[in-house]
Amino acid sequence: MQPFFVTGFQRSGTTLLRVMLDAHPDIAIPLDVTGLWWRFERQLDRFGDLTEPTARRALLDALLAEERIALWQVPLSVDDLLARWTTPGYPGAIAAFYQAYASHHGKPHWGDKDPGNMSRIDVLDRWFPEGRILHIIRDGRGACASLIKQSFGSDDLMECADQWREEVSWVRRMGRLLGPSRYHEVRYEALVAEPAAVLQEVCAFLEVRYSDAMLTYPESLDRSIPAEKRHLWPLIGERPQADNADRWRESIGVAEQVCFEKRAGSVLKELGYPTSEEPWRGRYGTEIKFLLARAGRAIRQRFSK
Repeated sequence: MQPFFVTGFQRSGTTLLRVMLDAHPDIAIPLDVTGLWWRFERQLDRFGDLTEPTARRALLDALLAEERIALWQVPLSVDDLLARWTTPGYPGAIAAFYQAYASHHGKPHWGDKDPGNMSRIDVLDRWFPEGRILHIIRDGRGACASLIKQSFGSDDLMECADQWREEVSWVRRMGRLLGPSRYHEVRYEALVAEPAAVLQEVCAFLEVRYSDAMLTYPESLDRSIPAEKRHLWPLIGERPQADNADRWRESIGVAEQVCFEKRAGSVLKELGYPTSEEPWRGRYGTEIKFLLARAGRAIRQRFSK
């Protein structure tokens, strides 16, 4: 089984999919490293020639000092990582960390989930030419309705609509280039409604046997998510409810829905999500309200510097 990478727009179920797959007896996916690998790739010159043992040790020492690696909550050593670094170059170091994590938990296969994967599919393809991409997609109105309530990400629904449209479209275009053997889409709404059926399809794509253990993922959350990070996903311990997928309608009014569809309606329709009738017009007052709020934030940021 080749390594795989979970990607998806924020608040689209990437963490739910990760913990489900991490509960599989043969698959290990640690906590997100939030851009760590890309950050270090830009700094590789300071470590020297990675064919040299001293350079490899220096890189591994620096990575082991990172908080995101410590949050994996597994004992890792430079010597063990060096022994696992069998692929040439920097990707070999990345793979060594995931292999060590999987081995600690007695699992033969590893995957990754990182918020930055959406915009870096091309980099993942360069690092792991045989790697596979799992793209989980959620109705953009639901993803954005959830995101604007968080302390991170955009708090502007219209801006979020633009981001969702561009990021989802980009990954789907990359997926068409990779082909069906390396790219697979999962719908969030289907995952919460029929998790067993969706996970069977995912396992077939990854070429690993299906296991019902993935449905009991709440029992392994203490391993998958450190206690100090659990607050980021307060509902992750509850089994998904199908009706939660449409709960965004309670927080986004009709006017806001029309404004969202003006920006992302074409992608919603392409994905088969129901929308209001085209052409998407009107509700200009709501748009002006969002634009004025955005301008106000920009002015405050400008004068707070």
